[in-house]
Amino acid sequence: MWLWIDRLINLLALIAGILLCGLVLLICADVCARYFRLFAMPWSLDAAEHTLYIVTFLGAPWVLREQAHIAVDIFVQHLRPRSRFVIDRAAYAIGALTCAVLFYYSTLVWLRSFEAKTDIHRTFIYPEWWILAFAPPTFLILLAIFLRWLFVGPPRKPAASEAPADGL
Repeated sequence: MWLWIDRLINLLALIAGILLCGLVLLICADVCARYFRLFAMPWSLDAAEHTLYIVTFLGAPWVLREQAHIAVDIFVQHLRPRSRFVIDRAAYAIGALTCAVLFYYSTLVWLRSFEAKTDIHRTFIYPEWWILAFAPPTFLILLAIFLRWLFVGPPRKPAASEAPADGL
């Protein structure tokens, strides 16, 4: 079961990376077009906002799975292994509960928007539920990761001597 979830997470991260590269190109094109007064791209701000939103949701499961987020663990690192284990499991349980609540409420918001047929009127006109549809699956995947860590444990972090050196 975990293999297909990991593959899905990798696919979502790949899509997020491609979208981020596209966003960089869009911003560069918009700046150049304005500077050289070639053409207007009034839709670029809306596209950039939505792309950042989507990239955040698509990339979050990969960041969590890889433990690539910022963590302040100075206190926890000085605890005995058993205490560290208990605190880690408590943190995973809190993370799972938080993701379950966010999944539930984001699904409710998405369904209400779908039923109400609410539209977003900006440069583009589109149903609101299109943009809201990214949250529930993401929170469900994050919930699965936290439950995996809670019951199976997270992947082992490399020791400082094994970790790759920063820089080129």
